[in-house]
Amino acid sequence: MTSDFDTLVAEAEALGLFKPHTAFEVHCANCHGRLNPRGDCDTCGLVGRSAAEARKRAGVDTATAEKWLGSAIAKRKAYRPAGKASREG
Repeated sequence: MTSDFDTLVAEAEALGLFKPHTAFEVHCANCHGRLNPRGDCDTCGLVGRSAAEARKRAGVDTATAEKWLGSAIAKRKAYRPAGKASREG
C-alpha cells in the first residue's frame, strides 16, 4: 500500500520537480526566478533536492512534508511561463 506522500512524490517526479543543484546556485533552472533559502523555487515549484531527500524529510514529519510537496506541485500546475501575449482575433 502506498502512502499519500509516495503518491505526491510520484506526481512531482512526473512533473519534473526534483532538480538537485549545487549550493551556490541562486536562480531556478526552470524559470530563472530566485530560489528561496531552502533551494526551492517559489515561482514554479521546482524542488532543489532529490526525491530521496524528500522522503527522508517525510520520515521526520510526514504531515509537513506532504504540505510542502503538495504546495510545490500546485505551484508547478499554476505556473505559466512569461512570453508572448496570446493574440486573439
